[in-house]
Amino acid sequence: MPIEIDTAAVEKALQDMHDKIAHFKRVDLGAELSAWQIEDLHRHRPFTMRFRAAGKAVTKVRPHSLLEMLKSEGVGLTLKEQRHYLRAVRKNLKRPIRHKRHKALVYRQHRHWSMRPILRQVLGDELHGRMRQMMLEKLTW
Repeated sequence: MPIEIDTAAVEKALQDMHDKIAHFKRVDLGAELSAWQIEDLHRHRPFTMRFRAAGKAVTKVRPHSLLEMLKSEGVGLTLKEQRHYLRAVRKNLKRPIRHKRHKALVYRQHRHWSMRPILRQVLGDELHGRMRQMMLEKLTW
């Protein structure tokens, strides 16, 4: 007496699991990294690189935009000089500008750096929690 077993349902369930994992690593990882930067770090345009074939996503966390750093450099100037400085900065960030005080070309290089980490530990923990929650929601079978 032959026993017949229909494995189509099992094969379909396994294929669905495989498809969910493939979509998770190709799409959802990068989307969640970008959403984290937008929502938690308040970045308007996060830089997230996706390596879809390898199933990797990398995001670059910048401390501030170049314009914000240049604004902080102009703090010691008078209000009129600040306006002139910021107008010139917005016009073309790649060219040097002349300060009225110095009469010399000042190149826009922000040379101040700190040994402190860019992200606080709390933000890293929040990212870990977000990724874990997303994985639990997306990878169900």
